[in-house]
Amino acid sequence: MVRISLSSKIYISLLFSGLTPLIIISLLLIPLIDNIDTRLLYNISMIMIATILSTALISRFLSLHIAEPIDRLINSVKKMEAGKFEPVSAKTGDDLDILIDAFNSMGREVTKVIKNLKELDEAKTQFLSVTSHELRTPMTPIKAQLQMLLKEHLGGLTDKQKKSLEMIERNTERLDRLLQELLTISRIQSGRLKLIPKKQPLKEVVEETVSFMKPFAGKKNIDIEKEMEEVSEIEFDRDKIIEVIENLISNAVKFTPEGGKIMVSLKRYGNGAMIAVKDNGIGLSEEDCKNVFKPFFQTDEWRSRQVGGAGLGLAICKGIVEAHGGEIRCESKPNKGTTFSFYLPPKIREKIELSQEEVVTGRIEGFFTE
Repeated sequence: MVRISLSSKIYISLLFSGLTPLIIISLLLIPLIDNIDTRLLYNISMIMIATILSTALISRFLSLHIAEPIDRLINSVKKMEAGKFEPVSAKTGDDLDILIDAFNSMGREVTKVIKNLKELDEAKTQFLSVTSHELRTPMTPIKAQLQMLLKEHLGGLTDKQKKSLEMIERNTERLDRLLQELLTISRIQSGRLKLIPKKQPLKEVVEETVSFMKPFAGKKNIDIEKEMEEVSEIEFDRDKIIEVIENLISNAVKFTPEGGKIMVSLKRYGNGAMIAVKDNGIGLSEEDCKNVFKPFFQTDEWRSRQVGGAGLGLAICKGIVEAHGGEIRCESKPNKGTTFSFYLPPKIREKIELSQEEVVTGRIEGFFTE
């Protein structure tokens, strides 16, 4: 569809409005031409030409004066939506000047706010990076000393002392994991996450991770099933993708009741691959599904169950998947379970090429899930 600017629409409308009476008069005069004096006909022709020219000039003036500044304002708003503010430079000498000045003033203030927010975000990321790094440094000797104490290299322990040290060790491990998550999220946010990609079979990695997580799920009598397709080798960072799958399965176990079921699937997705982790747990609302990948986000349901974690796991998963050039998604309904799925391209940051059948299937699924 051809888009016509507001100024062009006004110009065309005014021009046709002015010319329509002239066209009607001309049509009425055609049968009378033979009976009209030559001089009179000449005068009529000159008047009509002058009227046409004046109509065109007046129409152009009005369109430039009224509509063009509005067109510039609209274009500036569109650029502002994309994160780039450009002041509107137009002087009309009427109320439009007030509107334009107000918009320019608002744009400058919004730009300042965005700049301040970016600076605060960068400061926060820097703080997280430095703090987590500095706090991790003493964790290694603390853990080493704890292990030496527990193994009684520094002397015998009573049962009460041993239980106390084991509690300290568990909380030390928990603190160490939190610091590692903070360090990872700060690297993701600052674009410093390093990948070590290698072309390798993904099926082997998924099966290995599922086998590793089965004992953890077994504590709640949760069965983890697999649904694997043969997928061509793709390029990815093995350790990072294992971290993503482990995190998704761990979340599924936390929020699935005892005796529940988790399905981990691998299938072809265009020229890449898709991994999904589906559970029949408590589920999420549509709004929570949109926010669940934000750092430190936890739903009210999660808080009420007092599950471990700081709300960084899924944000880290999103960062890792997107660093590969993929995308992670959440599909859920309260009390009906949740499905987290992510796809990976054949090579790092390469675009996925879907077959026509997959495009159609995706559109149909999207239609029925809306």
